[in-house]
Amino acid sequence: MPKKKLDPDLLEKMVRKTRKSKQYLREQVSRRASRIAVSSLAAQILWARDLGLGIASALNRSDPRVQDEVRSSPRLLPVAANARGIRQFRSPQQRNPNLGTAIDFLLEDSELRDRCRDLLLARRHYDRVVREATTVLDNRLKKVSGISNMNPGALVGKALAPDPNKAVIIVSAERDEQEGFFSICKGVMQVFRNRAHHTLSNAFTQADALKFCGFIDTILAVIGKGEIHSERI
Repeated sequence: MPKKKLDPDLLEKMVRKTRKSKQYLREQVSRRASRIAVSSLAAQILWARDLGLGIASALNRSDPRVQDEVRSSPRLLPVAANARGIRQFRSPQQRNPNLGTAIDFLLEDSELRDRCRDLLLARRHYDRVVREATTVLDNRLKKVSGISNMNPGALVGKALAPDPNKAVIIVSAERDEQEGFFSICKGVMQVFRNRAHHTLSNAFTQADALKFCGFIDTILAVIGKGEIHSERI
């Protein structure tokens, strides 16, 4: 695959900002690209962002793959200079050692927490969190309702039927509330679960994944308090 060229306009801005030569910047971009496993152009845009430069134009000019790399990569923050005087960088995970504690505090469901914690602490590929969290939701609906061998869409419709008189899991005797919860779970399966299980995506950030897990955790808690009618299976 041909090597991606750096953005010349952005490179000029970086020269003025850092007062370093283009050759020096190219070498540093190459090192950063290797360290965080992205293309050189993505590494350049990420570094420019950390320097406080506007990157919107360069990002818009880049191809979709580079855009995905930029959006899915953790923000790198300068921490110190090494023996050569070159500034080293660290990721938010290194800067925030309390992230694991925050995950443990936010996610009350033990199964969800145990299956997603390591993925949330990873450096990339946060679509795996969406995939695993929705699998936990799917499995929980089957376990609580007693329904097996049913695809996720049909499972939601059977287990959480909008009509409380037909639902296997009743979360509210009020039809509007039961229907609302049914719609939420159906939407999660259609919008997030189906896509995450059939395609790979770098669109999710670590923050996106953590917030999504918190949402699923709330849904699981509601299901756990539901009234079960196994005779309706």
